[in-house]
Amino acid sequence: MPRNPLLNGKPAPDTGGTQLDETSYPIVMALQSGLGGNVALWRDHIRPAADFLVSRGPSFGSERWEEQSGYSPSTIAAEIAGLTAAAVIAGEHHDPARARVYQATADDFQRTIKSWTVTTTGPDGPGYFIRLSKTGDPNAAISYGLGNGGPTLDQRAVLDGGFQELVRLGELPVSDPDVQASLGVWDRQIAVSTPSGTGFYRYGNSAAAGSADGYGDCYQPSQTSCSPVGAPWPPTGKGTGHLWPVLSGERAESDIAEGSKSGAASLLKAMENFSSGVGLVPEQAWENPDLPASGYGSDPATASIGFTDGKAAGSASPLTWAQAQELRLILALATGHTPETPQFTTRRYVAHGPPGALTVNITAPVNGSTLAATSTTVTGTTAPGARVSIESLDATNGAPSAVTATTAAPDGSFSAAVPIGFGSNVITVGASTHGLRSTGYAQVAVSNEGGGTSVLDVSDPAGDDNGPGTYQYPTSGDFQPGAFDLTRFQVVSDGTTAYLRATIANLSPTFGQVDGAQLLDVYVHVPGAATTSTNAAFPSRNYSIDSAGAWSQILEVQGFAAPVWKDASGNTVGSPSVLPSQPDGTITIALPEAQFGTPGPNWGFTVVLTGQDGFSSDQARGFAATPQPFLFGVCAPGGSAPICTFDPGSVPKAVDVITPDGVSQSTELDPTQGAVAIAPVTVP
Repeated sequence: MPRNPLLNGKPAPDTGGTQLDETSYPIVMALQSGLGGNVALWRDHIRPAADFLVSRGPSFGSERWEEQSGYSPSTIAAEIAGLTAAAVIAGEHHDPARARVYQATADDFQRTIKSWTVTTTGPDGPGYFIRLSKTGDPNAAISYGLGNGGPTLDQRAVLDGGFQELVRLGELPVSDPDVQASLGVWDRQIAVSTPSGTGFYRYGNSAAAGSADGYGDCYQPSQTSCSPVGAPWPPTGKGTGHLWPVLSGERAESDIAEGSKSGAASLLKAMENFSSGVGLVPEQAWENPDLPASGYGSDPATASIGFTDGKAAGSASPLTWAQAQELRLILALATGHTPETPQFTTRRYVAHGPPGALTVNITAPVNGSTLAATSTTVTGTTAPGARVSIESLDATNGAPSAVTATTAAPDGSFSAAVPIGFGSNVITVGASTHGLRSTGYAQVAVSNEGGGTSVLDVSDPAGDDNGPGTYQYPTSGDFQPGAFDLTRFQVVSDGTTAYLRATIANLSPTFGQVDGAQLLDVYVHVPGAATTSTNAAFPSRNYSIDSAGAWSQILEVQGFAAPVWKDASGNTVGSPSVLPSQPDGTITIALPEAQFGTPGPNWGFTVVLTGQDGFSSDQARGFAATPQPFLFGVCAPGGSAPICTFDPGSVPKAVDVITPDGVSQSTELDPTQGAVAIAPVTVP
């Protein structure tokens, strides 16, 4: 599901990355609204969404606040609910094999979520849920920048209320000791008392130290780096986050679950008091001393609109999410229970205790292996006599998954052949006994280079991610070594789809997205094309394409914008499928050959990798003379090469390229040698 859709359901131009919670909730809605029995909805939407959760979960893309990647309690809670709903719907459609895969995956996430997100070594107590763990180890001493000018903090100290989704969605009882401990920590650390009532920061470590969230109108002193006081968040993207009334509503629902109507009523009153006008619940409320409005004629980029402690800040009003939360809370107070808590999860995980666990091991294929075939035999072990479902999903081309059912032998072994496609394939095994009362789960990911014809396969030297030999990465810790190092480029055709595949040395998530750092351009030369160009995607990229690679099609992909596929006249050709895969470090672009053509001899591909920056007019990260937190450096400090004195705004925005034999990248990209023209690699 697109993070930001248009009204027709298509992805908006600014949709950015995918959120697994936003993929999960429509499945829950389908079941709760009675639409799960619709055959077309099941086939075309529910089943593909559930398969996406199975293949990408538990951690993929950004979490609820759209700023970080990692193992998030709130996101995983949504996945558990979505997959359990999908299992129920699969049963309605007489598909027990898929029901087994979906339910076994959900059950495994429910059993494991605490090991991913409850820290026992954090500063606030012996055990509590954190906002997220970056790697699935909540006790690791990993620090990350909170963004928007906020501080860099140890993940174990960063709190939010997302863990309450486990209660709201019927996956843990509110009496659970870790839930209770976390409510206490959250109340102590990031709750703030105002004249309107109690409010909560969306995340942070200590309200006493000031807001650690940089998204909102500026206030100092705080833990953020904004200035001046009262300035709006735009255009700098640095501010100070304030209290979110919606979170008072979420906290109140935990009170409802505990039977504390008085506590919930007090928080509802706070939400009402935070509101403005005729009861419009804002995104944020001001929790600091009153601040008068700036005088007439003040610069609007830094002027304050004026704020009152406990009243709306300069944010969206109403925030429809918060308005809906207020209405649900009113109903919850009237009935004594949270109305949207699903019964299908509550019955499975809370009312009768969680289901039993089976051990499942996949012995072949090996996780992370590279195959060259159109099918593979999956072997493994589980409980003797268990029913076993094996789902194979080609995550590159988005084709429907294939599910094979079998039964474990008396010794617990199982074996079945499953199809695989080109690129990244995820193989998931779900096992069950006594219906679905006990389940087990295992998963491997493999890379497949079979299933098509290799048209072009070019290696690129590792460690040449320095443009003309002097470029330096930005200094912010968000940029990992190898993030801009191209090591291989492939073109594969299966007669229907062409796959362009770039391998990158390090595709770790950046800014909450697997390909959040990268901007990849592929300029395609098609022999005999009527209209071609040697221009770069934007003039400010400061390079051209060599005449041998004059292109008739261009592909541009990045993590925070829809992919671009245009012809040399600027017309949109189509909508490519793009898959960034962290396990094998690849970005694959799948193109229908009916529109793209079938690549063959003398086709040329000019491949350019640089950094993406959505705030830049050409979407490419800029350069400074020496590296800055979010700018590449033309040279390291003290560099003496001729390019070090070159205008940083005029150097080519190309950190690594794929070069043909006999071409030196450092020479090709050096603007002191003359105008930069990048040569293609050509299909022999």
